[in-house]
Amino acid sequence: MTRRSVTRAGSVVITERSDALPIVGISATLRSGTLLDPHGKEGLVRMLGRALRMGTSELRGERLEEKLDELGAQLSIAASQSFVNIGGVVVAHNLEPFVELLADVLLRPAMRDTDLRQVRRELRAELAASCDDDRSLCFRHLRSHAFPDQLQGRPRSGTLASLGRITRSDLVKHHKRHVTGPNVVFGVWGDFAPKQLAKLLDQHFGALPKKVVPALQLPEPSVPRGRRILIVDKPERSQTQIAVATLGSHPGESSHIPLIVANTAFGGLFSSRLNEEVRVKRGLSYGASSSVTVGKARDLWAMHTFPSAKDAASCLQLQLDLFDRWVEGGITAEELARSKSYLEKSHAFEVDTPSKRLDQDLDIELLGFPKRYHSHFVQEVKRVGLKDVKLALKQGGLALGSQVIVIVATAKELKAQLAKIPGVTSIETVPFDRV
Repeated sequence: MTRRSVTRAGSVVITERSDALPIVGISATLRSGTLLDPHGKEGLVRMLGRALRMGTSELRGERLEEKLDELGAQLSIAASQSFVNIGGVVVAHNLEPFVELLADVLLRPAMRDTDLRQVRRELRAELAASCDDDRSLCFRHLRSHAFPDQLQGRPRSGTLASLGRITRSDLVKHHKRHVTGPNVVFGVWGDFAPKQLAKLLDQHFGALPKKVVPALQLPEPSVPRGRRILIVDKPERSQTQIAVATLGSHPGESSHIPLIVANTAFGGLFSSRLNEEVRVKRGLSYGASSSVTVGKARDLWAMHTFPSAKDAASCLQLQLDLFDRWVEGGITAEELARSKSYLEKSHAFEVDTPSKRLDQDLDIELLGFPKRYHSHFVQEVKRVGLKDVKLALKQGGLALGSQVIVIVATAKELKAQLAKIPGVTSIETVPFDRV
C-alpha cells in the first residue's frame, strides 16, 4: 500500500511496502532537472549528476564502488528535463548503511578538479560517439527543431562548447541552491519497517536546508506552423531515420486518454494502421511506430520510420498522408475495440511490482499528473468512444499541416525529392557531427 509522509526537513516521502523479497529500493529525486541548465551552459545538471557519482569528501570513486559491492547494492543517477533521480537497490538488512551512503553522495560530494576533468572528458566522448547512432541523432535534433528558442528544445546533454564553459563554481552553486529539503522527494519500495525508515531519513537527511526552491514556470510549448524539414546530413547513408512530430497532450487534459487510445490504433501496436500501411503492405520500412511523450507540460507526439534512402521520400509522404487521414477521420470501431482491449489488459504489467507502482506515484508528485491518473487509467480507457477520439484529435495539440520532420540521410540524394512534398515550408541541413 502506498503511503505519503514528510520528513522534518520538508522532503516528501512516498513508500510502497512489499515483503516478497528481502530487498529495498530507495531514491532521492531532485525536482530540478535539465530545464534549469543556465543558458550557454547546457549539460550542467547532467554533469553534476555524473560528478556526484565520482565520490564524496570521504570516499573517492573507487572506494565508493567497493562500498556498494560490500553492501550488496546498486546505485545510479539519471537526469531528465524535469528531475534528477539518485538511488538504487540494496539487500534489506543493509538499508541503514546504504541510506547513510546515499546521504553522503547527495549532500557531501567532493567534486574534485581531477574528477570534474574526467567527467567532462566522458561527456564529450559520449557526445562524439552519439554521432555514430543514427536513431539517437534523429531524436536529439527533433526536440531542438520542434522547440526552437524554447526551454524544451535545449540539449540536456549539452554541446562540446557548453560543456567547456561549465566550472566547478557553477556546479557547487547549483548543488547548494537545489539540494534542499522541500526540493527532494524520496521514493522507497520493498521490505522495510516504516518507523525505521522515517528515523533513518531524519537522521541522515535532517540537515537539509528547509529553503523552498521556486518551481520553474514552464511556458506553454508551441510548434511553428508549416511542415519544416531538417536533414541531418551524413555521408553515404543507404538507410535513413525519419521522425515526424507535432504537439501531443498532457495527462491533465481531457483529450489525453482518448489520444492514447487513438495513438495505440494508429502507431502503438504491431497491428496498428501505420505499421500495416508502411511495413506490411508496402515494405517501405522494417518498422513504423508512433508515441505520445509526457512531461510537466504538453510534449511531443511523434512517429518514427527507418526506410532505405531510395524509399525515404515515398515513406515520408505516406506517413504525412496517413497522419492527415487519422486526424481528420479518426479511427474505426474495430481499431477502437482492439486498442482499448490492449490498453486494458497490458495495464497489469504497469503495476505488477512495487517499484512500478512507486514510479506511478512519483509521476504524480514530480510531473503534476492528476492524482487518479494511474489508478483510474483502465476505467478512463473503457469510457472512450469514437466521438471522444475524434474530439481529441481535432482539439488536442495535433495540427494538420504543421509538423517538424527530421531525417538522418545524405542530403544531396534527398533534398530535391523532399521539396516536392506538399506543404513543405522549409528544408534546412546540418552536419551530423555538429555537437
